[in-house]
Amino acid sequence: MFMRMSDISGPPIARADVVRDVHHGITLDDAYRWMEADGEEFHRWLDGQASHAREQLDTLPRREELLTRIRERGGALPQYSDVTLAGDRIFYLAREPGASRCRILAHITGKFPADGISAEGAPGLVERSGLE
Repeated sequence: MFMRMSDISGPPIARADVVRDVHHGITLDDAYRWMEADGEEFHRWLDGQASHAREQLDTLPRREELLTRIRERGGALPQYSDVTLAGDRIFYLAREPGASRCRILAHITGKFPADGISAEGAPGLVERSGLE
């Protein structure tokens, strides 16, 4: 069973209320500045967007099968995050496939391995402390 585009009702439409700013002689229009106020209207719109997305996603055929496949594939690659530069070192978190915790790694700039990130035998890549 396929869904036709005509079967999909649209998400809530955000109010456009243009605010003009001039920075260094350049005029910028921002139609959605009101969203920055984080007020009740914004939260109603955001909740409506979430409800609309949930309604559409819940109707996907074979949704559970697709989610299972995404979860299987999602853990197939290493993940890197929280990159921070400190002096001549780059610190970051690394999580290998199947690992339950991250490791904190440090890379000395200018000594990065040419073939990518690898903690084993890579000059300049030093495991500083483990969180495992």
